Amino acid sequence: MHVNAPAEGTRLRRPRWRDPRLIVGLVLVLASVAGVVALVSASQRTQSYWAATRDIVPGAPVEAEQFAPAEANLGDAGHLYLRADGPPPAGRVASGTVRAGELVPLRLLGEVDPQRRRPVGVELDEPLPDGVGVGDRVDVWVAAPVEGGRGHADPQRLAEGIEIIELAEDQGALGGGPAARVQLMVDEDVLPRLLDAKVTDARITVVPALGAA
Repeated sequence: MHVNAPAEGTRLRRPRWRDPRLIVGLVLVLASVAGVVALVSASQRTQSYWAATRDIVPGAPVEAEQFAPAEANLGDAGHLYLRADGPPPAGRVASGTVRAGELVPLRLLGEVDPQRRRPVGVELDEPLPDGVGVGDRVDVWVAAPVEGGRGHADPQRLAEGIEIIELAEDQGALGGGPAARVQLMVDEDVLPRLLDAKVTDARITVVPALGAA
């Protein structure tokens, strides 16, 4: 029996490179791959920022040696930190504490402390409570000496929310010296009263401030 060959119109034909549907599909695949590559590349891109090499405390001018460049990917938050594409900000003044190893927020560096605070050293007869240190806020209480040198009056709160910028504990406590020495950043209206408490040998105590950052 003779079998007729299939008609020419029913034969399967290979898609041609000039077929518009094939070209559109290829373009969509390439665009999808390029988008994924760009997204991955952007997520891995880092920028150089200035980080503190040691604790930076408020009120004192910073030095170039206090900064080192560090690579980080901060995403949308990058504009909030000091970029290391220029020289370190020597001579400027910090308005808040930056711990060693932390990136430096732009808002903390200025020409002067915006709150016009002054650093004051205070000796404490008792060590600070556990967990309280540099950068924390404390309330300052003062007990004035009683006339005749017989003890102290009831303590009165002198100031609230004062920031600790430096701390040295157990300095000479065994020999009858202070249990801790702290540097406090004090507002101008508090400064005279705190200095008066120091020169009159008042008993100064600090306690953690409730609700302070």
